[in-house]
Amino acid sequence: MIQRDVSILNARLNDEVASSGLEVQELMNAASATKATLAAEEADYVHFRRTAADASTSSNSLAIFPVHQRLRDNLHSGKWTAEEWSTIRNVSIEHIKLEVMLVEAKNSIKGGLLSHNFNDAVVDSFLDSHVQNVWELGDEIRMRIISGVGSAFDLSMNNPAGMVALVEAVEVYERAAETFKKKKEEQSADSTESTRLNFTNMRAAALEQLYQDFEMRGVEMFRGVHENAADLAEEEDAANTQFTAVLKAATELVTEIDIVKHQMSPCFAPHWHVEALWSSCVAHVCSNHIVQQIGGPDGQNLPELTITQLLELVAWVEYFRETIEETFPEVASMRDTKKTYFEERPELFAGDKKTVNMQNATESLAWVNNMLWEVHRLAQEEFLVRTRSQTDEWLDKVYGSESVKNQSSEGKLTTSLCEDVFSFSSVQLRTIRERLSKKSDALILAVCIILSHMRSKQVHARDNFLQDLETCCAASNDFTRMSEKCEDMISELMSQCEFSEDMTFTVEATSDELMGVYSSDAVYSARSVHIYVFDPIEEEIGIRLFEEAWEETMVDNDLAISLVRTLEDFHEDLEHYMDDFMVVKSMMSLMSATIIFYAKCLLQRAEKHRNNKRPFFGDVKKALDRMTGDIKVMRDYFEGLVPQMPSLKKNIEKDFEILATIHELMSVAAGFSVSDAEDFILVLQKRVRDVGITKHIVGDLWHLVAPTEERYVWELVESMEEQLMAIAPVDDALALEVNDRSYVKGLRLDEMAVKLYVKSRRNRPIKATAVESIVKNWRTTWSAGAEEGNDEE
Repeated sequence: MIQRDVSILNARLNDEVASSGLEVQELMNAASATKATLAAEEADYVHFRRTAADASTSSNSLAIFPVHQRLRDNLHSGKWTAEEWSTIRNVSIEHIKLEVMLVEAKNSIKGGLLSHNFNDAVVDSFLDSHVQNVWELGDEIRMRIISGVGSAFDLSMNNPAGMVALVEAVEVYERAAETFKKKKEEQSADSTESTRLNFTNMRAAALEQLYQDFEMRGVEMFRGVHENAADLAEEEDAANTQFTAVLKAATELVTEIDIVKHQMSPCFAPHWHVEALWSSCVAHVCSNHIVQQIGGPDGQNLPELTITQLLELVAWVEYFRETIEETFPEVASMRDTKKTYFEERPELFAGDKKTVNMQNATESLAWVNNMLWEVHRLAQEEFLVRTRSQTDEWLDKVYGSESVKNQSSEGKLTTSLCEDVFSFSSVQLRTIRERLSKKSDALILAVCIILSHMRSKQVHARDNFLQDLETCCAASNDFTRMSEKCEDMISELMSQCEFSEDMTFTVEATSDELMGVYSSDAVYSARSVHIYVFDPIEEEIGIRLFEEAWEETMVDNDLAISLVRTLEDFHEDLEHYMDDFMVVKSMMSLMSATIIFYAKCLLQRAEKHRNNKRPFFGDVKKALDRMTGDIKVMRDYFEGLVPQMPSLKKNIEKDFEILATIHELMSVAAGFSVSDAEDFILVLQKRVRDVGITKHIVGDLWHLVAPTEERYVWELVESMEEQLMAIAPVDDALALEVNDRSYVKGLRLDEMAVKLYVKSRRNRPIKATAVESIVKNWRTTWSAGAEEGNDEE
């Protein structure tokens, strides 16, 4: 019976092993049956010894030799062919069946009921030749598998089916070992038998080889960089060239994380964790080379890098961080790690070396991620400092040099300022945007820095462009174009980036501030033309207005007509030089300037008049009539512009109310009006919002037409002080407004009065201390007027 069972075993070894796992199971069942037979014939020990000896004697003639030899032949014949990897898989499947058969056979014979008196040496002698042949074949298969795994990157990209076959070849050994182990545990939990034969260990060797291959791939990438750097060591730009090459190599390796995840990893079983192996190698190799380039983790060499290199370093770290945290989301929350990995490669395999220790892998990735983010912070700070410096340097150069003046075919005046400023800022922003990610905080910060420094430079240098009428017009056009250019630049930036809601708000707020400055400066420049328009008017008309000839001979309001005609000429020039919208702003300014000019000339006559007994005018009634005519001429001119400039209409009534109020107060003072002086004093107070100024203006008006009543009107205004303060208190915001672009010098009645009275030498019927207090308050508010007054004093 024993002989028959052994013969069956030999016959099975002679047959070619089929690919079905069912036959392996049948073999195990046959071996179990052999155990039962051995137990049933325990008494026939001598017969068993003879049978075993016969089996040992005939072992050299067993036909298992053709089986393993055929598999070996198949293994070698498939080399360098298109079916090489599938051949290895097929051979592995048949080979593991041979290993299973031999392990089961050995356990069946040695583990039977006769094992206590069974000669193990006979069994070993019987099976050793088979074991040696089969396990040597396993070593050859392992070498071929390791060789294939060593080129896993290329194999996965070029022949994914081959890579799958290779992995399956590894896994078939692991499944067989696990199945056999489980079966033995189920059969006999308290069995004392042991198996010295182990299945060929494939996965541990394959994983180690894969990890080594990944690391060598990274090392080789940087080795080429350093060899090239050595060749260029004598060149001046060698260090910069090497740094750029290191970042380029690091970028390629990080890019391949995504390739491994989506193209390579599917070829492997999930528990291989191929993306973790590759990412760990990339993180370790890249971080070491980059930290070396910047002079250690504290960035000692960062100041030596160019601004472009800093930008590229910031971009690379952001790219690395985004890739790692997208591939391994758990890393994003790991901001503290227990271990550092500066010098040593992370140990990623568990005790049996057959599985990847993902805890170690994620911890090493988190450490590199956090360490590089600190490098990012240092590089970003250095980059932003350089950005500020570079921006200021360029803006100083642009604003400090003389811009090229241009005039279009339509006559519009411009300079090259807009092109000079935005040619730099656009290139700078484009360079930063192209190198950083669309979500980069560094991009946001750089954009805000550039825009804020453009705003600061504009604020400090804008008045330098307002030298005469033509430069005011050119500046207005330039600043308008700069506002539009800024809007286009930011719109393009926003369309190409993916900022968060908060970051979008920050950029928009900063750009709105800059565009607001440009727009307000454009309007300010257009309104400032009044200064240069009224310079010749002051010289030609101002000195003659309200003089004796004006009162006696200019019955047709000649000076007012001359003033209007001068304004018409300038209006024509402005239409030629500026855009229509800004021309309207200029004309509004000229209308206000006209009112202030007329009132100033009148108050200057009061300063000139030193007689406290007689009026300044020879005939007050005639003078008042002449003023009525002048006001009508000027008002008619501006009302004639309303059809083409409708927005002027609402300002005409407001501005000319000043002259109407002054005329009415003089009429009351001269006794030609029955109106109450208090009513018009209140109207005047609403415009100047300063009781001291109101007193001076009203006193001067009385001094011109009724000087003997000047003390009376001063006392009247003083008696109304509480009422005046209630209806129009001191404007506390005025001190801030004088520094704002909504305020244009020379267009406010209170400003004109302050500058006039600070320099006044006329004796007024008030205490000297009161005058000093008033002047002190004025100088606090109107610093420009005070400085001007001090200069002349």
